[in-house]
Amino acid sequence: MAIPQQGAHPRHCKATIEDYHMLDFSERLNTSSYVNVVFEPEEEEVAAMGLRVNLADQTVYPESFKMHNDTLNMIAKLWNCPKPEDFDAYGCYAGAGTVGSTEACLLAGLALKFRWRAWYAKKHGMDADQVRGVYPNLVISTMFQAAWEKLFKYMDIQPRFVTPTYSTFTLDPSKLKEYIDDKTIGVVCIMGNHYGGQYDPVWDVDKVLDQINKEQGFQVGIHVDGASGGFIAPFQTGLPAWDFRLKNVLSISASGHKFGNSCCGTGWVVWRQRKELSEHVAISVSYLGGNADSYTLNFSRPAQGVYVQFYKLLRLGMEGYQEQVDNQMAVAEFIRKGLSAMTKDGKKVFELLDAVGKSEQKICLPVVTAMLNPELELDFDDIDLQHVIAQGHWYVSGYHMSMHHPITEKTMP
Repeated sequence: MAIPQQGAHPRHCKATIEDYHMLDFSERLNTSSYVNVVFEPEEEEVAAMGLRVNLADQTVYPESFKMHNDTLNMIAKLWNCPKPEDFDAYGCYAGAGTVGSTEACLLAGLALKFRWRAWYAKKHGMDADQVRGVYPNLVISTMFQAAWEKLFKYMDIQPRFVTPTYSTFTLDPSKLKEYIDDKTIGVVCIMGNHYGGQYDPVWDVDKVLDQINKEQGFQVGIHVDGASGGFIAPFQTGLPAWDFRLKNVLSISASGHKFGNSCCGTGWVVWRQRKELSEHVAISVSYLGGNADSYTLNFSRPAQGVYVQFYKLLRLGMEGYQEQVDNQMAVAEFIRKGLSAMTKDGKKVFELLDAVGKSEQKICLPVVTAMLNPELELDFDDIDLQHVIAQGHWYVSGYHMSMHHPITEKTMP
């Protein structure tokens, strides 16, 4: 397709786009993408307002950026971030609104890399050029999301994968000593993987890192990937401390467009402090007519994600988010019980793989994950079932329980 020689009538342009859109799956019947698709009329108006604002231009749109900082502060407090010493100078916590949690993870990973680089250079008496030749690593379970694959490929960081067991699907803290050395920039704990919703035990990882750092003289910290759980875990009772209440948690990221209920392309990252963390990824920008710090990988971006996130935080409040989480967990349990009750020839049709079905740690995302019972020896598999469900216009994820190594492309569990 090429750009047409002459333009067309607005109605024709809109109709053409509607024809494309009509053949997509219905976004309201998509159970897989973890993206909010339901908006109130006022919310859509707010989003349209934000489309006209370039959030990078803080000098021209200072109140919009104040809204960004107000939203950031609310989220930092939700995650129990300690108030930084320089809060009064900046008026906000160390962090940024991002394009989804992918950019947030990349920024957090870079901050960990630069923090480690300064420490490693000092330890080994290296200058800036010498230390750049050292290949650092990051420890994470194989349940990682695609954002981390981008970090490993783009930012020259070696992944050190901890393969979880079939019964937990979470990172095992007791294995960390096997993976950590003086080139380790950090450990990523996934607060709600997108396969089965399980939470990595951040609280136990924190304890193990205390011991390793003390014994080895390291400074390895934790990034919590709360892409899905960042707006769920704060509203669940009985969950151990997983956020900035743990001293080794250096940063947390989340998707605002998942359970934060903003529009697609909204993400957040919060650091414990600027010193030795977010200061490494801050760029001072002056050419737009003023002086401002930019933390994001890209520059110009519309403000609609921030606008909608701010709207949603005001609209729901803590009680509204609590009610939402309670309802989502109840719906997940209803579906889970329905799948568990299905039998064929006296055997269960589905084996539950999510945290409630498998793990001792039952507090998790409102996610239901199951596989067809292999004992039934059915003549179709889970992907075939996915395709049949799609004929009813519902989209349900179907995954092979394996992965490709982001660097070597080797198939792994």
